[in-house]
Amino acid sequence: MGEIQQKIGGTKMKKMIAGFVFVLMIGLLAACGSADQQIGKASAEGEKGNGPVEIKLGVGYATEENLWLIKVASDLAPNYGEKYTLDLQQFRANTDRLNAYRAGQIQGGSIGQGAAIMSAAQGINLKIVANIAKETPGEGFNSAFMGLKDAGLESAADLKGKTIGIPDFKSPTDMWARSAVKAAGLDPDKDVKYAVLPTPAVEEAVKSGKIDVGLFPQPFYEMAQEAGELKTVFTSKDGVPIDEDFLNLFLHPDFIAEHEEAVRALVEDLQYMTRYYVENKKEARQKLLDAEFVLSEPEIYLNLVDYNRSIDSSLTKESWELVQEILLEDEWIEQKVDLDELIDDSFLAK
Repeated sequence: MGEIQQKIGGTKMKKMIAGFVFVLMIGLLAACGSADQQIGKASAEGEKGNGPVEIKLGVGYATEENLWLIKVASDLAPNYGEKYTLDLQQFRANTDRLNAYRAGQIQGGSIGQGAAIMSAAQGINLKIVANIAKETPGEGFNSAFMGLKDAGLESAADLKGKTIGIPDFKSPTDMWARSAVKAAGLDPDKDVKYAVLPTPAVEEAVKSGKIDVGLFPQPFYEMAQEAGELKTVFTSKDGVPIDEDFLNLFLHPDFIAEHEEAVRALVEDLQYMTRYYVENKKEARQKLLDAEFVLSEPEIYLNLVDYNRSIDSSLTKESWELVQEILLEDEWIEQKVDLDELIDDSFLAK
């Protein structure tokens, strides 16, 4: 799939979704060899020590600007091209990304906090090495679940018999939706239904009545606000009012062991680009627009409210413990995972 292009909006978005699904299917069918044979391998030059190590990462549709910038503005990344290069491959949700990871097609990527814990609980071997974005009550943007303005939906309490659109089951967004419904006094298993669909398709699904509310991360939230037909019914923090390490960078332990210098360089560049992005949002976003990683109206994208970012990409252990308790309560996992084993923050420059 090679270098991704983040296609947002209009006809181009529809073409992108169709093309992405086709390319993903071809990529999965073409995968060969066992995961053990492929995980940890880099480019031929990197393997021979004659060039930078190629790192294949699975990424998503939104929220990952500081990670994308390493590729888009590689001239600013201190280590890019010398110690490593990136092949960014785009996936609809955690499940697709993890399937590719287990097949050895990628060596890591972005992953939600709850999905990382559940993956570890299921025996998937991975390490969380840095934070990409946080979901913090009252600080920065909180992901919104939006419905039609004239649908009479004011809060999660009004969702009995309704359908909620999410990117994936047993994902952070699924946890937010179920927790908000539960906090509103409804049964998340009996009183509402769920539909899985890609983020770029959510707005049209709400407008057409296929779902009643759906998840809108940035910049999809600002685009919906600009269109004026939708409103926020509840947010990610209505049911989970804690500071979450919402989106994180993970890598395979074997790849880390084999390419420690390249991994350290990647994490160092993520820290650098996160600081650059936080301190120069418009300039950084313009670079993403110019590279067509994001296709959006500039006046919307350049000025949108961003998620809370840990400027040093640091991880908050307490956050992981709290999310794990929610997963245990909802019986998404049967027993606790060793968070010290799952999280490896040794590559973060303090």
